[in-house]
Amino acid sequence: MRMKDRSIGPGRREVVAAGLAWAGAAMADARIAASREPLFDSHAHLVSPDTIRYPQVPADAPGATANLPGMGFRQFGTARPVPGAEAMAGWMKQKGVDGLAAIQKRGAYGLDNRYILDSAAHYPHLFFPVVILDAQDDATPGTVRDLAARGLAGVRLTGVMASDGGFPWLASDRALRLWDTAAKTGLVMEIMTNPFGHPVEALPVYVDLALRFPGVPIVIDHLNWPDAHGAPDFGLDAPLRALAARPNIFFKFTTINMDKLQDAGISSAAFLAHAVGLFGAGRILWGSDMGNTPGSYAELIGRARASAGHLPMAARRAVFHDNGRRLFTRRAGV
Repeated sequence: MRMKDRSIGPGRREVVAAGLAWAGAAMADARIAASREPLFDSHAHLVSPDTIRYPQVPADAPGATANLPGMGFRQFGTARPVPGAEAMAGWMKQKGVDGLAAIQKRGAYGLDNRYILDSAAHYPHLFFPVVILDAQDDATPGTVRDLAARGLAGVRLTGVMASDGGFPWLASDRALRLWDTAAKTGLVMEIMTNPFGHPVEALPVYVDLALRFPGVPIVIDHLNWPDAHGAPDFGLDAPLRALAARPNIFFKFTTINMDKLQDAGISSAAFLAHAVGLFGAGRILWGSDMGNTPGSYAELIGRARASAGHLPMAARRAVFHDNGRRLFTRRAGV
């Protein structure tokens, strides 16, 4: 009797199982590789534990953190460690963060920028200071020139729409003198129109400034506070999309955005992938918002890495490291 041929190779079930095992191992390897990629934190607030040397503004002062309106969405971190310079340096080393933009915390220090400047002087290859100044003060351009000679990375402007519908803190004649100084000194200009200050109405002003100062990198904090929506536009609507045509405008994606999305039940990874597809991987910068958003630094780093899950390696590297490092260290030569 003739025997039926029987394969001595693996059967279909074995092949499928092996394929699934390989795919799972590959995904695990990718996650491990991503967890080891270096980070540059483009948005962290340093706060001194020494309140005698670096006193904070009174709680009832205009612009103080305790005196600001609520965020309007839940925040999911719980810990609130004090991000002093020494502590931050240690946390960064533990988590593979090789530098950060030290953003002045106006709600804590107002326009007194001494702490971030002193911290940057002590850790010149780690912290790159971004100060907040009054753009309508006649002395500000001279102050910026002096600070630029001492390693300043950028200037942050914050405010709300005026009663006449304008944004004088951004684009008045006096403010434009500051922009001209930034252009001549190679500084980054960072903008945060407060979420209660009509940020959508400020978008045409951003475009005008980008056209007027094409050599100045303009960084928009928190992607200008988009509403938390899902597909297809994820809240990045037509007025914001119009900024894609201006190559010197960049956008920060921060834990504030992640909290807002999580509160609405929307995937941060899906949102970020959409934003990268819209603006390009070279124009989005990750920032932890440490010192403002609740959470330990390890927790904020973990959430950041999770939000990168839909990005290919090159885009992930750009958003979470290269873009921020290129912009905020370009004057430091590191």
